[in-house]
Order: sequence, then structure tokens, then C-alpha cells
Amino acid sequence: MAYRSTERTERHRAARSAALIDAGLGLVAEGGFSAATIARVADRAGVSTGTVYTYFPDKTALTAAIFDRAAGIELEVVRAAVAFGTDARFETPADQRLDALVRVFGARALRGRTLAMALLFEAADVGVERERLLFRRAYTETVAEVLADGVAEGTLSTERIDLLAPAIVGALGEAFIRPLSPAAGGRSEADTSEVLDSLAAACLRLAGFASRERSGLLSRSRESRTP
Repeated sequence: MAYRSTERTERHRAARSAALIDAGLGLVAEGGFSAATIARVADRAGVSTGTVYTYFPDKTALTAAIFDRAAGIELEVVRAAVAFGTDARFETPADQRLDALVRVFGARALRGRTLAMALLFEAADVGVERERLLFRRAYTETVAEVLADGVAEGTLSTERIDLLAPAIVGALGEAFIRPLSPAAGGRSEADTSEVLDSLAAACLRLAGFASRERSGLLSRSRESRTP
């Protein structure tokens, strides 16, 4: 009985913690990390501020958990798009997988601009900065696998993947500062497609795929938008 009671208690604690993180994530998606105060998270979750402190000792711990949840979702989607770590990735040429990575990452960022700005650029506390570094490394690992597969299939000749992968991740992140800024305003579907086409082409060239005929990736993308 004691074991079952402990198990129920832990499940309840995990569920309450997840609910608080979800409440905080909703606030960040609406107004950035500055909007996810302890008081507002408590109000959104329908609990007292004291309850929040029961699960998170301070705002740093809470915002780090919110970042981990949000960034984890985005990373999972991107990795699924390139079949990261699975044998299924060998079914698609590496250049097409890098193209897909850029487009999936970019499309989601442009659809959820406030959340993307918060995850990528918003000045935040040390907990968020630490998580941001960890996820940057995870994206670098993802790109590195794609590039290594390109070398293995003979479409890339680079041997400095350790330098090239973080360069692509860094360039991709920096490239979204302007498209995501409030000054950019709302983007039409055509504008969004142009941004993604340009960034995908730039990342492919940076990787070293520019000399290869890429099966008309960009032309097919444009044709798909033709009424």
C-alpha cells in the first residue's frame, strides 16, 4: 500500500509540474519569457504562487523547464523531418534532408514568431541560457549527422564537419533575426516561401552541396505554390 501511495503521489506531482510548465509555455508563446512571471503562471494554472514554489524553487528553475519543454518539441519535429538517428534517413539524399531541416525549422518559427523570438534571442536568466546552449548543441549534432551522411554518399567532400555543422546552425539562427522581428510585420504565404527558399539555398551552398544538381528542389517548391 505504501508503494502504491508513493506512486500515486509521484504521478500527481509530475502532472502538476507539467501543468505549470504548460501554463508558462502558453504565456511565453504570447509574450516571451518576460510574460511568464511566477504570479502569472500561477494564475494561468489556477493555483497559488506558493504552489508554484512547491514545484520550482525560483523563476530561473521554472523558465528553464519551460524552455526545455518548448525547445524539446521543436527539436523533435526537426529531427523527425530528417529521420535523425534512424535507418530511414538513408532513403533520402543528404541535401534533401538539409533542405527539409531548414524549411521545417523556418516554417515553424515564422508561424510562432513570439515563441521563436523567445527561444532564439530573448535575453533571459542563466537557466534559459544554459538550456539554449544545450539545444544549440543538439541542433548541431543533427546537422552533423546529415553532413556525415552526405560525405558517406559522396555528395560532400568536407572533412571538417566539426566546424561546418555549428556554422550552419549559427547562420540559420542569425538569419531569422530580421524575419521574426516585430518590424517585419505579417508575412504572406509567398513571402514566407521566399524566405525559406533563400535560407535553404544558402545553407545548401554553405554545406557544399551547391555543385551538385539537387533534383530541382527549389523549382519544385515554386511549382507547388503555382495555382
